[in-house]
Formats: sequence, structure tokens, C-alpha cells
Amino acid sequence: MQIAKYSNYTLPDFLEDDDFLRFVINPSHNDTFFWQQVVAAYPQQKEIIAEASNIIIAYRKQDFFTNEDNLSKVWLRIESTLQKDQVKIKPKVFTLNRFLRVAAMLLLVSSIGIALWLIRGRQNEIITNYGELSTVTLPDGSTVVLNGNSKLTYSDNWEKNSREVWISGEGLFNVKHINKDPGNIKPSERFIVHCSDMNIEVLGTTFNVRSRHNKTNVGLVQGKIRLDYVDAASGKQSLIMKPGDYVQHTYKKALTRIILSAPEKITKWTKHQLLFNDATLAQISEIMADDYGYHVDFSSPDLTSLKIEGEINVPNVDELIETISTTLPVKITRTDKNITITKLNP
Repeated sequence: MQIAKYSNYTLPDFLEDDDFLRFVINPSHNDTFFWQQVVAAYPQQKEIIAEASNIIIAYRKQDFFTNEDNLSKVWLRIESTLQKDQVKIKPKVFTLNRFLRVAAMLLLVSSIGIALWLIRGRQNEIITNYGELSTVTLPDGSTVVLNGNSKLTYSDNWEKNSREVWISGEGLFNVKHINKDPGNIKPSERFIVHCSDMNIEVLGTTFNVRSRHNKTNVGLVQGKIRLDYVDAASGKQSLIMKPGDYVQHTYKKALTRIILSAPEKITKWTKHQLLFNDATLAQISEIMADDYGYHVDFSSPDLTSLKIEGEINVPNVDELIETISTTLPVKITRTDKNITITKLNP
């Protein structure tokens, strides 16, 4: 992909671009880095990119499809909706060219947003930058500490509706317990966290959620939570977690569950600590990319499987790089947010 290609892209151009659709629906590390470069090179395109992303997300289905199928289905849904609500107009007059269709979609998305705002209350969206931590106090007094490059969405109106939040990235939840009768849970007493591949239902507890790249990891520090997810073989499943449980799940694949000897350690990141146990360079580089915005290149694919035995507990990326350099037979070259890892000559 060429960055210059997107310098003068319009909204319809982005909606018809396969690479952009893939980035919005199922981004890889390389995709995320590329589009960060596009925004940095052409800041005037930032708002259009954000607008196009919101449109695609609003109409996306769970499974990925190419832009031709995506666009045709989106246009059909828009036209069908508009035709139901329009005043009597002769059929031959009602046509939508590409630009009018985009305008109609924007109008429809705006209308849906206004309706949701009136019904469910104002929507709040908290987004953190790379390396930034943010503590969010929710309407019921529950708190969430968001890790870098994360997003939390929730409504203000929790008086009659379930307490619901949507997270992309990583967050440490401390949920306020408001239910007095476990056998009679009112809708407003439920607390639900929506991730890309599962829902987490809570009464009152402390737990950590990391949801990126259609994978979700959940670690329970204290209390009790229930996970609802889809298993590849068995379909819809539920799991009750107890303190110390740690699960890993990828959409429509098997769930794995382990017991943590010190579950409180999974919250170290909230103190700007980088903690790893027996981690490979692939696992370490994923955290550096997702949470801190680094782009890591390896001179050879086999380097990604190199492992640092034992525990790493450092306060910043500089010390993490130093630890890698002194522990493994590799050379690390760093330029701003770009890191290259190569083998040391014997």
C-alpha cells in the first residue's frame, strides 16, 4: 500500500477501498502502523478516516467480506430503510447515485445515533493514546483503568437499563456491588462488559480484560464473573470464573483456562509496569505495538520464538529493550517508534 494514494481520498473512496475495510474490520499490527503513518502524513484526512470508520463499524457484520459485498448490502439496507419512511414519491424519481447514497447513509447513521441518545442517554467514548493510562469513573461509581491504545464506550442512562460498557484494548475493572438479593437481579443491577468475542457479566468484582485482534484474555482478581462466548465445537458456552482464574479466547475457537498463583500481578500495568513471564519476543513485541505504538521488525522469523526465561518486571520500554539486549543474543536498533531486532554475529 502506498501512503500517497490516500492524500486526497474522499469519504466514498475510503468506503470502497478494500485495504481500508480490512483495517477497520480486522486490523493487523501492520495495518494499524500503516494507517498511523497515513494520518501523520496527511492530518487533514484524520476526520474523514474517522467518519468512514464509524460508518463501516455501524453496518458491519461479524464475519468479514470484501468491499463489493459490503457496499451492496449496506446500500440495500439504507434504501430499504428510507423507502419505508419516505413520503409518497413516484418510484421512478427515487434513485441514489454513489454520492447521494453516502449522504443518505450519513443521515441514517445520525438518525440512529440521535434515537439511541434519546433512549439510552448520552454515549461516552473514552480513548487513550499509546502509553497513556486513564481512570474512568462510571455512572454507578464503578471504575475502569484503561491501558494505552484502548477505547471504552458507555451510556449515561443506567437508572433503568443494564450497566453496560464496550471495550477494545485493555482495562482493569472495579465494579460496584449494588444487588442485595442474588436470586432477584434487576436489569439495572446487571453489569455487562462487551468484548469482540465474548460478554462478561458481573455483580461486583475486580478483573482485568484485554481484548485485541479478536482475542480476549480475562483475569479475575476477586469476586465472581460469568463469561458468555462461542466455542468452535460446542457453540454458545458459559463459564463461571473464580478468583485466580485466567482465560484466553479467540472468536469461535476453544477457550483455555489456567490458575494464576498471584492474580494481582495482572494489574501491574496500571502502575506503568511491564510484566512478562517466560515470554517470547513475539509476545513482547505485540504488547509494545498494541499498548505503546512501536513497530517491531525481525530480521529473521525464528527470532520471534526466542524466549526470556523467568519474570521480567520493568517500569518502561527503555528498560525492557535493555533487558532483551542483555539476555538474548540479539541486536536492537531503535529509531523513534521503529525497532529492528537482528541476530548477533557469533
